[in-house]
Amino acid sequence: MSSKKVLKLRQSILKYNTELLQLKDRLAESEEANLRYNQIVIKKAICKKELDEAKLSLVQRFLKKFSDKQRKSCSEKKLICDYFK
Repeated sequence: MSSKKVLKLRQSILKYNTELLQLKDRLAESEEANLRYNQIVIKKAICKKELDEAKLSLVQRFLKKFSDKQRKSCSEKKLICDYFK
């Protein structure tokens, strides 16, 4: 993966971190802030997963893709637990 994409992912993660810190104080006050917080947590998890995949070598990516295809044959849906470790 290109270094530009890695840099962009890291910047996105930092941006999400600052947004989460700002929303943390208002979680108890409004339901809207709570929903926004949860959306940002999911977006941040997606960026982290993409960044982890970008760090894999070519052989590791191939093996991961092969194992993912076997797993997806059982279930075509993408689960939220796929984004978290």
